[in-house]
Amino acid sequence: MHIACLSGWGQPADALASIIPPSATSITHIDYARHESANAALLHIAEKAKGCDMVVGWSLGGQLALRAIASGIFHPSRLVLIAAPFQFVKNAALPLGMPRDLFEKFRDNYDKTPLATLKKAWELISKDDSNAQTVRNHLLATDKEELLTKNWGNWLQILENFTCKDLYTAESPPTLLIHGDRDLVVYPEQSEKMLTILPRARLETFPGCGHAPHWHDAARVQSLITAHAHV
Repeated sequence: MHIACLSGWGQPADALASIIPPSATSITHIDYARHESANAALLHIAEKAKGCDMVVGWSLGGQLALRAIASGIFHPSRLVLIAAPFQFVKNAALPLGMPRDLFEKFRDNYDKTPLATLKKAWELISKDDSNAQTVRNHLLATDKEELLTKNWGNWLQILENFTCKDLYTAESPPTLLIHGDRDLVVYPEQSEKMLTILPRARLETFPGCGHAPHWHDAARVQSLITAHAHV
């Protein structure tokens, strides 16, 4: 089984390494964040994930995976979306996601003090998680200086207008949605909304979990992914 992984905003490309099933024959951690545009990133994803059996995407990475599949540029057999936003910022057409004024404040703060703002974002990932220290340990082990070489500010501008509302998802593969019920970054109703557009999807909710189910309970996520590979 060849698995391609797409990490979240402000995270290293290999952030999902802990949940890859031992049965996987190959793993590709796709570094989409080095691209300056969404279109270039989608083409890069399609190239790197070509021929893969399963795509696993966390947060922004999950939304990108779904967009690439919906555009028809690649066709994995299975999809796993971990805390992926249907839409990250609220708008008049769909009041789902973060209020625009709060998002703009975060974006402005990142432009001025990127490292401090990145740390604040990471606090939200573990906040209210019943296994918060385990999540923090993973975050603390990350090379923050290396992360700051990526243009995450640019990706905030791209993320601002991303939505799955108009995606063609009728032919999407069997999809496993995973979401923590205490997620303060991408609220759980985002996955509920995903269920309305994905015809072959099911949702697994993690009680007491924040924005990082793959660190909150890596063993359970790995088990779910293994089972999903045989759906």
